[in-house]
Amino acid sequence: MRIRLIGSAMLAAAFVPFAVDVSEPAAAASAARAHYVVITGDSHYVVYAEAVRSHRLDPVTLGAADDIYALGKTGKPIHLGKAAASPQLISLSRSHVVIVNPFKHHERVRSFDLGSGAHSAIGTNEDVVGATPDGWIAKDKGFTDGTHVVARADSGGITDYGTPLTPGVDFGVAVGPNGFVAYADNFQNSNGEVTYTPWAHPSVHRTLLAPGGKDVRCDSVSSSYAACVVGSGLKRFVELIALDGKTRALGGNRCANQLAVWGSQVAWNVVITQHMCERGQLGLMTTSGTTKKSKLRFDPLAVTTAWGRLVTSDRGQRDLVTLRKIRGKPITLKRARIS
Repeated sequence: MRIRLIGSAMLAAAFVPFAVDVSEPAAAASAARAHYVVITGDSHYVVYAEAVRSHRLDPVTLGAADDIYALGKTGKPIHLGKAAASPQLISLSRSHVVIVNPFKHHERVRSFDLGSGAHSAIGTNEDVVGATPDGWIAKDKGFTDGTHVVARADSGGITDYGTPLTPGVDFGVAVGPNGFVAYADNFQNSNGEVTYTPWAHPSVHRTLLAPGGKDVRCDSVSSSYAACVVGSGLKRFVELIALDGKTRALGGNRCANQLAVWGSQVAWNVVITQHMCERGQLGLMTTSGTTKKSKLRFDPLAVTTAWGRLVTSDRGQRDLVTLRKIRGKPITLKRARIS
C-alpha cells in the first residue's frame, strides 16, 4: 500500500478543545438583517452558515467573513469559525465536520469533533472529498490500478479503501454516517456506475448502479439509502437506492435539485422557474416512487435533513425552519433547543 504524504506541516499539532458559544450567534442583535442557510445535516447535527448582509447566502460561494455553525438537538450553536475563502467542501459524518479551503498551493483542512470538542487544521496536497466519523477521505491518483479513496484519521491512522469504481472512471464521493457512495461523475468517461463502501469494510464496494448508464450525481447518503440524480435534460429523474443494493425507487422530476435522504424518503428543493418548476418549492419521493410537493415555498438554495426533520430557510433566509411533513407547518428553528 502506497500512501501520498501530507503536503505541508500540521498547523495544529494536536487536537484541542474548541469553544461552544453560550450566547446567540453573531449579529443576533440585528436579527432583521441576519441571513441563514443550511449546508448539511444528519441524525445528530445540522451545519449552517450565518451572515449579516443585504443579499442571499449561497452555500456554494460563502464569503470569507461568513460564520459557520453546527447545532445539535439540544444546546447552543457550536461556532466552527469563518468560512474563509469560498470553502471547496463542508462535510459531515456522524459528529465529525471537515471544512476545506484553498490555501496557496495546497488545501487547508479544518477538522472538528463535535462530540468531544476537539479540532485541528492541516495543509495537504490531496484531493479531500469528504468527512469520516474520525477524520477525512481523499482521492489519491498515485496507484497503478487507478484512483484510490484513502482515509486519514485525526489520530494519524490511514486506511486504503481501494478503487471503488471501474479503474479509469473518474468519480465523485458522497459520505454518510456508515460509509461512502462513489459515482461516475465525468461526462468524458462516465459509465453511470454507483457503489457503496462501508467504513468498517474497506475492500467492499457494493454495486448500487451497474456500469452502462451515464450522467449520475449522488447528493446524500444515510445509514440505509443513497439519493441520486440520474440522466439529464427532460430525461432527468431521482433515484432512492437502498444501500444493500436490493431496492430502487425511480421518480421525482427534472426540477429536483440538492437531494436529501429523509428517513425512507428523498426530498429536494427547486432552484429554477422554467419547465413548470416553482422556484423555492420542496419535493418528496417515497420508496414506492410516489411524489409530493410542498404547498409553501422556501429558500431555493439549500435543503438538508437533521433529527428526522427536513431543514431549510424561509424564503428570505431570515430564519432556519424545520418540517415534520412535506406539506406540514414550518417550525422556526430555536437555536437553543429543537421544538
